[in-house]
Amino acid sequence: MAIIKSNSEIASAIWRMTVSGTPLGRAGQFFMLRVPGALDPLLGRPISICEIDAELGETTFVYQTVGRGTAQFARLLPGQEIEAQGPYGNGFPLKAGRAVLIGGGIGTAPMLQLAKELHASDPTRMIDVYLGFREEAYLEKSFEQYADSVTRNIGGYVVNDVDFSLDATYYACGPAPMLRAAASAADEASANLFVSLEKHMACGVGACLGCTCQTEHGRKRVCKDGPVFDYREVRDAI
Repeated sequence: MAIIKSNSEIASAIWRMTVSGTPLGRAGQFFMLRVPGALDPLLGRPISICEIDAELGETTFVYQTVGRGTAQFARLLPGQEIEAQGPYGNGFPLKAGRAVLIGGGIGTAPMLQLAKELHASDPTRMIDVYLGFREEAYLEKSFEQYADSVTRNIGGYVVNDVDFSLDATYYACGPAPMLRAAASAADEASANLFVSLEKHMACGVGACLGCTCQTEHGRKRVCKDGPVFDYREVRDAI
């Protein structure tokens, strides 16, 4: 069990929850979160790591209230417990050199820990962050301590703001249309792009095969083999 340290709404239907008592993961990994004793829904919800404070032993998640499970999360108060199984998944590879991070909607959340880890691994590297939102921005200020530039796009197409011709590694997390646009742009520019896929998950450990996707090397489990892939490998799954 993890202990809720804070849980507050930071934008419309967007909540930021910090917990203690979980193993510390890394950027791109996720936990299966569930309210203790809940029977509906019975299964946990996969929520990506937004930020890790190793000194305090705390993990922060940012989630959107879109159904019964996440609505239950929003009612949790500091001091209460939450089931947190994980961390699961492979996480983002930390490649050398310049990095360009592209987050769309709730997909901006895992980009924050990625920016933090990239900066920590090489404080001299250049990091450019592009954040796309439908209506209301969030987390934007949190990126500034790690990134050289932070570009916000509200109501438009954030991928259109990105220069894919740079000598850099590109990372993207967001809705499928955004990932497809990023993949197309990466194709045209022969850019190196890693994408984080989102699928419905039941177990989080690859046992139920409920989140498999087609790759160039056969079917793979997003929760176990991913959720981060080289975009070329999962082109047909985006």
